[in-house]
Amino acid sequence: MKLLATIQKALPDETRSSKFDNSHLKLLYSNLEPQTREEVIYRRNGKSVDRIVEIDVNTGSRIKTTHYDYFDEKKIRSIDEFDRKSGKKIRTINYVLYKSVDEYDPQTGKKLRTINFNVKDETKISSIQEYDTETGKIVTVSIYKRDGKTVSIVKNIDPVTEKVTSWVNNKNINTTPFSPDKPVTRSYDNIKVLDNKEKEDIAKLIDNLYSNSMKFENI
Repeated sequence: MKLLATIQKALPDETRSSKFDNSHLKLLYSNLEPQTREEVIYRRNGKSVDRIVEIDVNTGSRIKTTHYDYFDEKKIRSIDEFDRKSGKKIRTINYVLYKSVDEYDPQTGKKLRTINFNVKDETKISSIQEYDTETGKIVTVSIYKRDGKTVSIVKNIDPVTEKVTSWVNNKNINTTPFSPDKPVTRSYDNIKVLDNKEKEDIAKLIDNLYSNSMKFENI
């Protein structure tokens, strides 16, 4: 309110009338008032900070929680963001090992997708996992190229069996079923082995062709 008092002193006496009363100035500069407040939660030792909760002063609901590393309270471990209306979590940003972002449905609170970023460059996406809202299991995995923008491969997964059902590469080739449990038939598995009699007959035929200069079309 110091700013408000300074403005009032700067105005001439006739301006400080009922037309420009104190309540009017409060309305004009109400946006300067803080809309959120913070609650600091310490660990059991009472010294190191465990997390800081940001709360909307109008609704009383939390809008963000910042979790700090156990061994280094200056290092952020993760950040939870909440919907102001429903109060449900809508996003979690993780900084453990590498940066990743979990996104949630603001209505149901169920996880929708996880965006994983490059270990060396957190501005580049390495992969995106999408979840089945019923089972909570992964149903799609999109793997990105080194540029962090171009999708290289998309894999579709059955949420019940958790097995890959199809995949598509960046050239938009048609989906190819993937069944790891199905035995693979090799091209040479169906070759019939000749018996000794058949081998002798073929050998004689070749000898006759070369000795008599016969042509195949005349056989």
